[in-house]
Amino acid sequence: MNLSPARLAVLVALVVGGIAVILNGFGDDDAVLADSSTGVAQPSASGSAAPSGSPSPSATQSAAPELEPQVDGVMIQVLNGTSAVGLAAEVEGFLVGKGYVAALPAADATQKPVETTIVYYRTGEDAEQNQVDAAHLAKRYLKSVDASVKQLSAALGSDVAPKTQLVVLLGNDYADANPVG
Repeated sequence: MNLSPARLAVLVALVVGGIAVILNGFGDDDAVLADSSTGVAQPSASGSAAPSGSPSPSATQSAAPELEPQVDGVMIQVLNGTSAVGLAAEVEGFLVGKGYVAALPAADATQKPVETTIVYYRTGEDAEQNQVDAAHLAKRYLKSVDASVKQLSAALGSDVAPKTQLVVLLGNDYADANPVG
């Protein structure tokens, strides 16, 4: 291979440039980051520089991760708070077809009539996930009535299986918007 002085200079420049990238491009705590809009490094409270206008590393690390709504395997119970016969069973069948699991067969609510549809979520260790799941169910499958989402109340306690995560209490608003048939 013929290495002319020009080729040798290019090769040396590439090697030196590669070494510089390797040494400076990987996770050095004292590294300075430039603000992309001004090209000026902005020091953070810890003394190292961070882009201005961006959250500090501690703020980013302390933020709770976004919970994704779950469907598959979420234990539901559907209660009919209306006089429409079979409404809860129809809704339960639909939701089971979407991946939810019926904790108990659909049933009539103890207190009737219920005017508005509510999705209740169980509190406890999984309360945050249950709330996200309840909001997802309400928004995705009960949007015709704009169902509200609430914590499971003691008033429904005797009607709800212990393993139930979400309770769908169908109200007259749902029956009016979705006749059984």
